[in-house]
Amino acid sequence: MTRPRHVCIPGVVVAGLGLLLLCGGVVGADEPAMHWAFVSPVRPEPPKVMDPSWVRQPIDAFVLARLESEGLRPAPEASRTVLARRLSFDLIGLPPSPEEVQLFVEDPAPDAYEKLVERLLASPHYGEKQAHGWLDLARYADSDGFEFDQARPEMWRYRDWVVSAFNRDLPFDRFLTLQLAGDEVAADDPEAIVATGFNRLYPDMVDLNDQALRRQNALNDMTETTASVFLGLTMGCARCHDHKFDPIPQKDFYAIQAFFTPAQFRDDLVIAGEQERKTHGQSVQKWREEVHSARKAILQIEATARGKIAVGRPPGLSDEVVKAFEKPEDSRTFEEVGLVFEAIERDPRIPPKSVMETLDPEAREQSISSRKRLADLVKNPPAPLPHARGLCESSTEAPPTYLLRRGEFTTRGPEVLPSFPQSVTRGSVPEIHPTEHSTGRRTALARWLTRPDHPLTARVLVNRLWQGHFGRGIVATPSDFGIMGEEPTDPALLDWLATEIVAREWSLKAMHRLIVTSATYRQSSAAGAEALRADPENSLLSRHSRIRIEGEAIRDAMLSVSGRLNPAIGGPCVFPELPGELTRLSGKGAIWPVSVREEDRNRRSLYVFLRRNLRYPLFEAFDKPDTNTSCARRPVTTIAPQALSLLNGNLPSDSARALAERVVRVAGEDRTGQVERAYRLALGRSPDAEEKRLAVAYLDTSPLSDLCLALFNLNEFLYID
Repeated sequence: MTRPRHVCIPGVVVAGLGLLLLCGGVVGADEPAMHWAFVSPVRPEPPKVMDPSWVRQPIDAFVLARLESEGLRPAPEASRTVLARRLSFDLIGLPPSPEEVQLFVEDPAPDAYEKLVERLLASPHYGEKQAHGWLDLARYADSDGFEFDQARPEMWRYRDWVVSAFNRDLPFDRFLTLQLAGDEVAADDPEAIVATGFNRLYPDMVDLNDQALRRQNALNDMTETTASVFLGLTMGCARCHDHKFDPIPQKDFYAIQAFFTPAQFRDDLVIAGEQERKTHGQSVQKWREEVHSARKAILQIEATARGKIAVGRPPGLSDEVVKAFEKPEDSRTFEEVGLVFEAIERDPRIPPKSVMETLDPEAREQSISSRKRLADLVKNPPAPLPHARGLCESSTEAPPTYLLRRGEFTTRGPEVLPSFPQSVTRGSVPEIHPTEHSTGRRTALARWLTRPDHPLTARVLVNRLWQGHFGRGIVATPSDFGIMGEEPTDPALLDWLATEIVAREWSLKAMHRLIVTSATYRQSSAAGAEALRADPENSLLSRHSRIRIEGEAIRDAMLSVSGRLNPAIGGPCVFPELPGELTRLSGKGAIWPVSVREEDRNRRSLYVFLRRNLRYPLFEAFDKPDTNTSCARRPVTTIAPQALSLLNGNLPSDSARALAERVVRVAGEDRTGQVERAYRLALGRSPDAEEKRLAVAYLDTSPLSDLCLALFNLNEFLYID
């Protein structure tokens, strides 16, 4: 059963408008109704069901109760081979090896399934898989976008931080707080500084003539993204005017923006710990002393020879350089010796060759040796400390934030102070506590968002987790919980999950474990005729939905099953080969320097350079989202370029040949053995009798690599049952 649809207006109830508002109590002029998503979730009791034996987790009771009310039964449990593949792709984004599948299938222990879940949750590849969805939300890219699309060479540090946070099971409330206010709550933690890169992922027109407008565009993006990702609200609609549907006045947009206004946008934030900074400082000091010594030595060795060629200081010196010349040699600082050295080196009266000719043989050798030492030092200075893009503040005073009439930067309205959307808070006032170096505003925002009784944050989060495992959230519009968004298919289940993640201290792994060990998740994707008639869209979860894997997972799977995948984790981006017609692109940032080493080109797709204006073609064909805005749910299309890419692309062809070679190494020349091994590697199962017969016959006239390429083009390779 779904909630009745109605809109509540003070003093009036209008039915049938398709706007879902949940009225808490009697609606009157003094107490307007609240939209369901703006009311804090109250933990419901799991409903009683007629068949409690099916229930493995409390969420199963909610699902089964709805099925029983419609006279339906859940689908049978999927086979172990299907579950192994489903779990592997869901939790780590990679196909299981034949040995892993066999180990699970043959494990007689009653907790065999739970052991598999724990192994996958503990895998370092878990963080890589979970990062994909978050980076879609965060509009992550490794370049600026717009005309020049300049690279952001340090942005990968944020991507790696996200992977690490998921692997460490960083509680989501801390995960959120560090991204919004890491510089305020943990100023001495390099990782916290990297985390604030979340706010710097907006597309950026760096050459904009009006740099103040450029900053305002960034603030608008940060405001809209924060509301979309954490609140599930389309607050960007209120940038120019009051929201047309949700109770969000324009003032609320700029009140949220006021939390970010004091922030400084930095691309050079040092992210080194105290010991690393100390060691680096010592290295720099030693290098400076050696450079200083080499320059002084050269000046002393060559002084007499230069004096014979031209007397006095070089002409045209600045006052600063003249002062350096006038100081005694032994009292000159590092910088002053550098000024004198450079001035003498550029002295137009003295050709370098004449100096060497004037020096006696011993002095000439000393000069050559000192110059070589100096050249080596200048060429090899200490590596700079690592740095990252992010936010910081340097004052407890905040500049004013203005409401912009019609959203125009040049049309300022009244000043707006930081506050929360009144439709959500009903009068809650921010508690802002400045620190020594910042206003503390973003910390106050993070603290409000992670309140246990917040009506939106936990609901939005668990809905995204649910969508990741079932293909569709309980709310089908995961970043729009407003009036025009879809209503939840099971409001009680959504509220139970929202309160459960808070009870589990915001642990994402705990929630993944809860969901994937449920009977609901373990259902087969096969649907009976009755379920198809009564539940064609599977909104009741009468079975598990078949889900197509993303383009990145398709590439990873081909590399993995062919034995070419480099499993290394983290680090700078890589550049796999592009189709020939794209490699000829040049200028305006559309350059793709292919990685020299093959092992780098075969890294996981997460590490492929993500250029806003030139997406990797396979990813684009399989619905890689536009990185200019936050993407809450990828579209799933079926278009001709997908088949053409998989049939004719270099990556599938190369992977098919590598898979064939891998198969032969195990199965030898036995065609039946080759077919068996190819199926188990590519699809995680053995072929049935008819498949085996057809495949063996096919190998009579075609190479094994063609059979492997055909397996890559099967729906079963692209979809998870």
